[in-house]
Amino acid sequence: MVTLGGESPTDIEFLQIDYDERRKAHRTVFSSREGHDLDIEDAEVLEVPRAKAGEVLEHILQKLHLAPLLILPIAKWRPVFDLVTPVMTDNEQWISIDSEASIEMNTRDPLVCEPRDLHLLRAVVEVILREGEEMGQGISIAAIQAPVLVEVEPAGGVLLTIGNEGLADEVRAVADAFRTD
Repeated sequence: MVTLGGESPTDIEFLQIDYDERRKAHRTVFSSREGHDLDIEDAEVLEVPRAKAGEVLEHILQKLHLAPLLILPIAKWRPVFDLVTPVMTDNEQWISIDSEASIEMNTRDPLVCEPRDLHLLRAVVEVILREGEEMGQGISIAAIQAPVLVEVEPAGGVLLTIGNEGLADEVRAVADAFRTD
Protein backbone atom coordinates (compact mmCIF):
# COMPACT_ATOMS: atom_id res chain seq x y z
CA MET A 1 0.00 0.00 0.00
CA VAL A 2 1.46 3.31 -1.05
CA THR A 3 -0.16 6.61 -0.18
CA LEU A 4 -0.56 9.51 -2.59
CA GLY A 5 2.29 11.19 -0.78
CA GLY A 6 4.54 8.29 -1.79
CA GLU A 7 4.91 6.91 1.72
CA SER A 8 4.40 3.25 2.47
CA PRO A 9 3.99 1.59 5.85
CA THR A 10 6.99 -0.55 6.78
CA ASP A 11 5.03 -3.18 8.70
CA ILE A 12 2.98 -4.55 5.78
CA GLU A 13 3.81 -8.20 5.18
CA PHE A 14 2.16 -8.70 1.76
CA LEU A 15 1.36 -6.41 -1.13
CA GLN A 16 -2.29 -6.74 -2.05
CA ILE A 17 -3.61 -4.81 -4.99
CA ASP A 18 -7.32 -4.21 -4.67
CA TYR A 19 -9.54 -2.82 -7.34
CA ASP A 20 -12.63 -0.69 -6.96
CA GLU A 21 -15.51 -3.17 -7.06
CA ARG A 22 -17.82 -0.45 -8.36
CA ARG A 23 -15.83 -0.36 -11.60
CA LYS A 24 -16.58 -3.11 -14.05
CA ALA A 25 -13.73 -5.60 -14.35
CA HIS A 26 -13.48 -9.14 -15.62
CA ARG A 27 -11.60 -11.62 -13.44
CA THR A 28 -10.15 -14.80 -14.90
CA VAL A 29 -8.22 -17.48 -13.06
CA PHE A 30 -6.40 -20.56 -14.27
CA SER A 31 -3.98 -23.23 -13.09
CA SER A 32 -4.70 -23.09 -9.37
CA ARG A 33 -3.30 -25.94 -7.31
CA GLU A 34 -5.59 -28.94 -7.02
CA GLY A 35 -7.64 -28.69 -3.85
CA HIS A 36 -7.05 -24.93 -3.49
CA ASP A 37 -10.23 -23.09 -2.53
CA LEU A 38 -10.60 -20.08 -4.83
CA ASP A 39 -12.07 -17.18 -2.89
CA ILE A 40 -12.47 -14.92 -5.90
CA GLU A 41 -16.06 -13.92 -6.41
CA ASP A 42 -17.44 -14.07 -9.96
CA ALA A 43 -14.14 -15.16 -11.52
CA GLU A 44 -14.20 -17.11 -14.75
CA VAL A 45 -12.19 -20.30 -14.29
CA LEU A 46 -10.31 -21.47 -17.37
CA GLU A 47 -9.20 -25.08 -17.57
CA VAL A 48 -5.52 -24.61 -18.34
CA PRO A 49 -3.08 -27.31 -17.18
CA ARG A 50 -0.78 -26.00 -14.44
CA ALA A 51 2.28 -27.13 -16.42
CA LYS A 52 1.18 -24.85 -19.30
CA ALA A 53 0.40 -21.75 -17.19
CA GLY A 54 3.67 -19.93 -17.93
CA GLU A 55 3.34 -20.58 -21.65
CA VAL A 56 -0.31 -19.47 -21.69
CA LEU A 57 0.50 -16.28 -19.76
CA GLU A 58 3.39 -15.50 -22.12
CA HIS A 59 1.07 -15.90 -25.12
CA ILE A 60 -1.60 -13.71 -23.49
CA LEU A 61 0.90 -10.93 -22.76
CA GLN A 62 2.25 -11.12 -26.33
CA LYS A 63 -1.22 -11.16 -27.91
CA LEU A 64 -2.39 -8.15 -25.91
CA HIS A 65 0.88 -6.24 -26.58
CA LEU A 66 1.05 -5.26 -22.91
CA ALA A 67 4.81 -4.82 -22.51
CA PRO A 68 6.44 -2.97 -20.94
CA LEU A 69 5.16 -4.44 -17.70
CA LEU A 70 5.97 -3.87 -14.05
CA ILE A 71 6.69 -6.96 -11.96
CA LEU A 72 6.26 -6.61 -8.21
CA PRO A 73 6.70 -9.19 -5.45
CA ILE A 74 3.69 -10.05 -3.31
CA ALA A 75 5.93 -9.90 -0.22
CA LYS A 76 9.48 -8.70 -0.84
CA TRP A 77 11.92 -9.85 -3.48
CA ARG A 78 13.96 -12.12 -1.20
CA PRO A 79 11.47 -15.05 -1.07
CA VAL A 80 10.99 -14.86 -4.85
CA PHE A 81 14.73 -14.87 -5.58
CA ASP A 82 15.37 -17.55 -2.95
CA LEU A 83 12.84 -19.75 -4.76
CA VAL A 84 13.75 -18.99 -8.37
CA THR A 85 17.55 -18.63 -8.35
CA PRO A 86 18.50 -22.22 -7.38
CA VAL A 87 16.21 -23.58 -10.11
CA MET A 88 17.44 -21.18 -12.80
CA THR A 89 21.21 -21.41 -12.32
CA ASP A 90 21.61 -22.17 -16.04
CA ASN A 91 19.69 -19.08 -17.16
CA GLU A 92 22.25 -16.33 -17.80
CA GLN A 93 19.63 -13.59 -18.01
CA TRP A 94 18.20 -14.53 -14.59
CA ILE A 95 21.67 -14.83 -13.01
CA SER A 96 22.47 -11.33 -14.28
CA ILE A 97 19.29 -9.98 -12.66
CA ASP A 98 20.00 -11.93 -9.48
CA SER A 99 23.51 -10.48 -9.12
CA GLU A 100 22.31 -6.92 -9.78
CA ALA A 101 19.37 -7.25 -7.40
CA SER A 102 21.28 -8.55 -4.41
CA ILE A 103 21.17 -5.18 -2.65
CA GLU A 104 17.43 -4.72 -3.36
CA MET A 105 16.16 -8.01 -1.89
CA ASN A 106 14.28 -6.46 1.03
CA THR A 107 12.26 -4.08 -1.13
CA ARG A 108 9.17 -4.20 -3.30
CA ASP A 109 10.68 -2.07 -6.04
CA PRO A 110 9.24 -3.13 -9.41
CA LEU A 111 11.24 -4.72 -12.19
CA VAL A 112 10.47 -3.62 -15.75
CA CYS A 113 9.69 -6.38 -18.23
CA GLU A 114 10.14 -5.55 -21.92
CA PRO A 115 8.86 -7.73 -24.80
CA ARG A 116 12.28 -9.39 -25.11
CA ASP A 117 11.98 -10.49 -21.44
CA LEU A 118 8.67 -12.36 -21.74
CA HIS A 119 10.40 -15.74 -22.09
CA LEU A 120 12.22 -15.09 -18.80
CA LEU A 121 8.96 -14.03 -17.13
CA ARG A 122 7.44 -17.29 -18.37
CA ALA A 123 10.26 -19.28 -16.74
CA VAL A 124 9.83 -17.39 -13.44
CA VAL A 125 6.06 -18.05 -13.45
CA GLU A 126 6.69 -21.75 -14.12
CA VAL A 127 9.09 -21.98 -11.16
CA ILE A 128 6.69 -20.14 -8.83
CA LEU A 129 3.82 -22.47 -9.72
CA ARG A 130 5.92 -25.66 -9.68
CA GLU A 131 8.18 -25.03 -6.67
CA GLY A 132 6.45 -22.33 -4.61
CA GLU A 133 4.76 -23.10 -1.32
CA GLU A 134 3.72 -19.77 0.16
CA MET A 135 2.02 -16.59 -0.99
CA GLY A 136 5.12 -14.49 -0.32
CA GLN A 137 6.86 -16.25 -3.20
CA GLY A 138 4.34 -14.89 -5.71
CA ILE A 139 4.42 -11.89 -8.01
CA SER A 140 2.07 -9.31 -9.49
CA ILE A 141 2.43 -8.15 -13.08
CA ALA A 142 0.94 -4.76 -13.92
CA ALA A 143 0.42 -3.51 -17.45
CA ILE A 144 1.42 0.10 -17.88
CA GLN A 145 -0.68 0.88 -20.97
CA ALA A 146 -3.81 -1.24 -20.43
CA PRO A 147 -6.18 -2.08 -17.58
CA VAL A 148 -4.68 -5.51 -16.83
CA LEU A 149 -3.25 -6.89 -13.60
CA VAL A 150 -1.88 -10.43 -13.28
CA GLU A 151 -1.27 -12.12 -9.95
CA VAL A 152 0.80 -15.32 -9.82
CA GLU A 153 0.59 -17.15 -6.52
CA PRO A 154 1.86 -20.69 -5.80
CA ALA A 155 -1.47 -22.16 -4.68
CA GLY A 156 -3.88 -19.78 -6.41
CA GLY A 157 -2.35 -20.06 -9.87
CA VAL A 158 -2.77 -17.15 -12.28
CA LEU A 159 -5.43 -14.49 -11.72
CA LEU A 160 -6.05 -11.79 -14.30
CA THR A 161 -8.10 -8.70 -13.52
CA ILE A 162 -9.02 -7.13 -16.84
CA GLY A 163 -10.59 -3.72 -17.22
CA ASN A 164 -12.70 -4.34 -20.32
CA GLU A 165 -14.54 -7.17 -22.01
CA GLY A 166 -12.63 -6.84 -25.31
CA LEU A 167 -9.35 -7.69 -23.59
CA ALA A 168 -11.09 -10.47 -21.65
CA ASP A 169 -12.28 -12.00 -24.95
CA GLU A 170 -8.70 -12.00 -26.26
CA VAL A 171 -7.45 -13.68 -23.07
CA ARG A 172 -10.15 -16.32 -23.41
CA ALA A 173 -9.23 -16.95 -27.06
CA VAL A 174 -5.56 -17.52 -26.23
CA ALA A 175 -6.36 -19.75 -23.24
CA ASP A 176 -8.84 -21.82 -25.29
CA ALA A 177 -5.95 -23.17 -27.34
CA PHE A 178 -4.46 -24.67 -24.15
CA ARG A 179 -7.59 -25.93 -22.40
CA THR A 180 -7.66 -29.45 -21.02
CA ASP A 181 -10.35 -31.85 -22.13
